[in-house]
Amino acid sequence: MNITKSASILAAAAIAAASLSACSSSNGSSGQAELGKLDPSKPTKVTFYSYSLAYPTMKPGMEQLIKEFNETVGKEKGVMVEGIADPNYQQYKADISAGKQVDIVQHTFGTLDSSRLTLGFKAYEDVFPKDVLDEHFKGITPNALELGKIDGKMYGLAFTFSTPIVFINGKLFQDAGLDPNKPPQTWEEIKAVALKIKAATGKDGFGLAPNNGWITEGLILSNGGEVLAKDRKSAKFGEEASVAALRMWRDLYQSGAHAKGTDAELTEQFMAGNLGMIITSTALHSGFKKASEAAGWKLYGAGMPRFGDKPAVPVNSGSVLAIRPDNPTNSAAVWEFIKFVTGNRGYTIITSSIGYLPLRAGLADDPNYLKSFVDQNPLYKINLAQLAQIKPVAIWPGEYASEIFTAFSDAVAKTVMTNEDAAATLKKAQADINGMLK
Repeated sequence: MNITKSASILAAAAIAAASLSACSSSNGSSGQAELGKLDPSKPTKVTFYSYSLAYPTMKPGMEQLIKEFNETVGKEKGVMVEGIADPNYQQYKADISAGKQVDIVQHTFGTLDSSRLTLGFKAYEDVFPKDVLDEHFKGITPNALELGKIDGKMYGLAFTFSTPIVFINGKLFQDAGLDPNKPPQTWEEIKAVALKIKAATGKDGFGLAPNNGWITEGLILSNGGEVLAKDRKSAKFGEEASVAALRMWRDLYQSGAHAKGTDAELTEQFMAGNLGMIITSTALHSGFKKASEAAGWKLYGAGMPRFGDKPAVPVNSGSVLAIRPDNPTNSAAVWEFIKFVTGNRGYTIITSSIGYLPLRAGLADDPNYLKSFVDQNPLYKINLAQLAQIKPVAIWPGEYASEIFTAFSDAVAKTVMTNEDAAATLKKAQADINGMLK
C-alpha cells in the first residue's frame, strides 16, 4: 500500500473516531455538550503533550503548572495530569497512530488544521458546554480568543503566547550617540539607527532572521498586504503590498544595516552584546535580561515597527491547547486542567516562570498576581499594549500545511537574501501553494 493511500485511511479513521466520541459527549436530545462526573477517589488520568517540557528554559515553569494543578485542583476534583515532553511536535502524532491516550497537546498554530483533519482533534464548542466556556473566557483578551479558530470554531485555545518586540542594547545605542529611551518606531528609522550603530561601533545594528516565519507575516500585514486570504482558500503574499514590504526588508538586509544569520545565531549575537537591535519573541526576555545584567548593559525595547504612518500589525507566536477527549468524564478532566492553566494562577506561572504573555491582561495590574513582576520587567507593557492590534498568525489549511509553510518561508528567504526578482519569486511560490490548496 502506498504512503498516500495509507495516510488517507488513517485520516478517515481518525475523523470517524472523532465524530463518534463527539457524539458520546453530547446530550442526545439537545446536541448540547455535557461534562461527565469526576470522582476524587478514582482520579481520571489526562495526558498533556508539551514541547515546553523539552526546553531547559521552559521546563521548570511547565512542570510547576502540572505539579501545582495535581496537588490542588486535580486532587480535589479527581484528575491526574501526566506531562509528556514532545520537543519536535512528533510524539503526539506517533502515539495517536499507535492508539495511545492523547488528550491535550500544546500545539503550534500553523499546522492546527492538518491535525484537525487527520488526528481527531475537536472543537471546544463540541466538547464543552457553552455557558462553561463563556464563563471561563471572561477576562481573556478578546483578540486572543480568535487565534485558534478554524471556520468559526475554536480548535485550540491560545496558551503560551508572545508578540514581537524590538529588544535594544542600551550601551550600543549610547556608544553611537543614540537615546535608547527614544527607540526607532518605523522601518526607515530602524535602518538609519542600525547604520549609525554599525558606523560608530563596528557591531551590527539590527537583526531579523529570514527563516523566522511568524514575524514576516506581521511585516507583510503592517504594509497592508495579506499572507492568506480571509476565507483561507488562497495565498496572497505575492501581491504588491506584500512584495513591497519584503523589498524593504531586502534593502535593510543588503545595505549593511542588518546582521546575517539564523534565529539562533542572531539571538546568541545579541546576548553576547554584539547586536544593537533584534526583533523576536517576548519569550526571550528573561534570557536577554540575564545576559545584559551579567555583562553590565541595560536592556530596552520597542514595539513592532511601522511602515510610515501605517499602523503596525503584529501577529502572534506560541501555542494553543488542542484537545481530543474520548468520553464525557475525560472531557470533564481535560476541562479542569485547561481552566487552571489558562486561569489567573496559570498565567501568573506562565508569565513569571516561562516568559510568555498573560492572555488575561488585567493580571498585570493585579497585586495578587503579576503587578509586581510587570513593574520589575516593564518591557512586558510594550507587548501587552500590542494585544489590541494583534492579528492571528496564519493557520495554513489542509493536510499540506507543513509543505505550504516551507514553500512560503523559502520564498521569503530567497527574496530577502538574493537579488532575484522579488515579485516573480513570491508570485511563483504563491501559485505553487494555491495549487496545493486546490
